[in-house]
Amino acid sequence: MHSNESAEDSLLRRETLSGQSHLLHGLPAELIRHVALHSTERTLRDKDVLFLKHDPDDFIALVIAGQIYTVLYGPDGRELIINDIGSGEVVGETALIQPSRRETSAYASGPTQVLILSRRHFAPLIANPTFLERALALLCSRLREASSFVEMVCLHRLESRLARYLLASLAQDASASDAASAALPANQSILAAMLNASRPKLNAQLQSWKRQGLISCRSDRILINDIGQLRRMAELPSGAVSPR
Repeated sequence: MHSNESAEDSLLRRETLSGQSHLLHGLPAELIRHVALHSTERTLRDKDVLFLKHDPDDFIALVIAGQIYTVLYGPDGRELIINDIGSGEVVGETALIQPSRRETSAYASGPTQVLILSRRHFAPLIANPTFLERALALLCSRLREASSFVEMVCLHRLESRLARYLLASLAQDASASDAASAALPANQSILAAMLNASRPKLNAQLQSWKRQGLISCRSDRILINDIGQLRRMAELPSGAVSPR
């Protein structure tokens, strides 16, 4: 609850925030209120943990502000970012269908707020056909994303992976004032973890493209000077993973 906020004001605010979630938007008012009544608001700082791999799969989190990354860690400590989940989206959706143990860890990227709903409060939601259809569609979407991600990191060279990332960022970044301008994560280490690359290799690839005139850098954005060339790179298959 925010300071100087009454219990009723807090409830109304959580109702509004819940209703803005892609998973809950347009559902009956009583379901939105159910989520608002039983959810817990949590504020995370940068790199705060939401859950860890092997934790019980016993809640979902609605991201109401900020960003959550889901991550796998290798035995050498290298991290691989599997999903980038922003405002309006859901984290931990497998708890809705077949809860077990978490397969990834999740942490905040920058200041982040979430509404956490425990599994013991899922029943009224699961009983609603529209919600259940959306939950299943979300799980299918995440499965397709995982399959595409495995293909990208295992079968494509770094230049192709980076090109695909930038093209996807162009398609998703509705706030971009320049149609050929792609937003970047907070730092290069995060981008490297998204692409399953070492930071030196990623930096070398970016510098090479800058020298070729393919891209230009502007604060937290990359300007694409030759989208056609980038698209051709994105389609280049490779029989082996590039060295890292």
